[in-house]
Amino acid sequence: MNINLDSRIRILIDSPLNHEGEFVLYWMTAQRRVTWNPALEHAADLAEELGRPLLVVEPFSSGYSYASDRLVTFVAQGMLDNRQSFDGTGVRYIPWIETHRERGAGLLRRFSERACVVVIDDFPTGHPRYVMERAEKTLSTRLLAIDGCGVIPMSWTDKAPPLAHTFRRVVQRTVLEAITNGPKPNPLDSRSSVLWMQDEQYNSLIQDLRFEMTPLEWLWRVAEGGKTGKEALEPLPIDHQVQPVVDRRGGSIEANRLLEVFINSRLDSYSDGRNNPSDSSTSRLSPWLHFGHISSLEVVHRVLKECQWDPSMTSEKVTGSRFGWWGLGEAPESFLDQIITWRDLGFHFAYHRPDYASIESIPEWAQMTLSNHANDPRSTYTFQELENANTHDEIWNAAQRELRETGIIHNYLRMLWGKRILEWAPDPVTASDWMVSLNDRWALDGRDPNSYTGIFWVLGRHDRAWGPERPIFGKVRFMSSANTARKLDLQGYLNQFGNGDMDSIEG
Repeated sequence: MNINLDSRIRILIDSPLNHEGEFVLYWMTAQRRVTWNPALEHAADLAEELGRPLLVVEPFSSGYSYASDRLVTFVAQGMLDNRQSFDGTGVRYIPWIETHRERGAGLLRRFSERACVVVIDDFPTGHPRYVMERAEKTLSTRLLAIDGCGVIPMSWTDKAPPLAHTFRRVVQRTVLEAITNGPKPNPLDSRSSVLWMQDEQYNSLIQDLRFEMTPLEWLWRVAEGGKTGKEALEPLPIDHQVQPVVDRRGGSIEANRLLEVFINSRLDSYSDGRNNPSDSSTSRLSPWLHFGHISSLEVVHRVLKECQWDPSMTSEKVTGSRFGWWGLGEAPESFLDQIITWRDLGFHFAYHRPDYASIESIPEWAQMTLSNHANDPRSTYTFQELENANTHDEIWNAAQRELRETGIIHNYLRMLWGKRILEWAPDPVTASDWMVSLNDRWALDGRDPNSYTGIFWVLGRHDRAWGPERPIFGKVRFMSSANTARKLDLQGYLNQFGNGDMDSIEG
C-alpha cells in the first residue's frame, strides 16, 4: 500500500461504490495537470479495479472567485496543454468553461448520477474548496477528495502550524517519506485499455446529459489572446477589466520550461538574488503552482536530482533550522525551504483554519497590538486610489502596477506593499480586506493559501512581536520604502514599473 497516497484521500460521501455506474469520474478543479497528480492516479486505480472507463472533466466556472479575462485565458491555455497530454493515454478528457449559453448549475450532479464514484481535488481555499464542499452537500454518489496540493500531505498535521520554525520540524520528520513514497510521476503509464470510453458510449452520455461541449476552436481563440481572445471572452459574465498577461502563458508546457530555466540558470544564485527585484533568480512558478499546472513535488524532485542528492545526505537531527538539514549548498536549501516549508505551511494552515482569509486568523498578540493602535493618526488613501497605484510612494506604486500588469508582485516588494496598506488604510481590518481584494482580483496566484500567508504575515501571522513599539504597527514588524530602497537595487524595477525617479522615494 502507498501510505503517502492513502493519506491524501478524504472520504466526503461514504456511500458504497455504484457498481452499476458507467464510469469513474475525476472532476479536476485544482490540480490541472496529467503528471504527478495523485487524484488522477487514484481515479485510474479505481477505474481499473471496477473495470470501468475513466472520464476526466476539467471545469472552470464564471462563478469562480474573481473570474476575469486574465484567469480564464490562463486556464484555457492549460486546458489545451492537458488535451495534448491526455491524447494517447486511453482516457477521455473534457475541458469545459462555463459560458453564457451552458451554465454550470447541477452539472457535476448530472455527471455523478451516472458514475461509480466521483474523485475531486482537495483544496483548502477559493472556488475549488467551494465546489468540493458544495458537492459534499448535494451529491449522493461516493465522493473522494484527493490532496495533490503540496509535498507534505495536509492530513499529516493535526492543527494549523503557528510558525515556520514549528512546521519546518514537521517537514524534517516527514519529508523523506513524502518524496520517496509519493504519487507516480506519470499516473496513466501502463494502464489497462479498459480506461477508454468507447465513442458510442461517450456520445450517448453527452447527448443524454444535454451537455454542450466547450468548442476547441473557442479555446484556441481565448488562448491566443489579443483582439481574438478578447472577442471570444466578451460574452462571458466575468471581470473584463483584468486583462490577460501577455508574456505569461498558462499550462504545463510553459511551467516545465520555466522550471528548466530556473534549475539551469538561476538556482545557483537563488539565495543571494531572490530578494532583489532587479535580479532574475526566482523560479517565477507561483501562478502555475496555484492552478496546478505543475506540482511542487515534481519541482522538489527535479531540484534534488540536479543537486545529485540522496537521503543519506540529510541530517539525523530534527533541528527546525533553515540551512544544513539537506546536506546541500545554501542556494538549493534556501529554495527547498521556500517550496516545501513556506508553501506547504500556507496549505496546512488553511486546511485547519476556515478563517484563513480573515484578520481573526492572526495570533492573539498581533490582534491585541493592532487593536490598541487602530485609532492612531494615519495618512489614508481610498481603495480606488490604491487600486490605481495613485499614492505619493513610487516604490509602492510600482509594485501595484506590476500586480496589475503582470499578475504578480515580486516576493520582497509584496511584503512592503502590504505593510504600506496597513499604514494607509483607515484601520487594520480594512487593511486586511483591501489586501485580499486587490490580490485576489489582480494576482494570477491570488485566492491561494500562499497569498493569504503573505497577506497575513504583514499583520503578524507566522511572526513574532517586534520592538520598539510603533504608531499604527504596534509590535507588528515594520517595513518602510526608504529602508527598502537602501537595501535593494530598485533602479531597473522603477524604470520598468515606476517613473524611474529614485529621488521621489520618501526618506
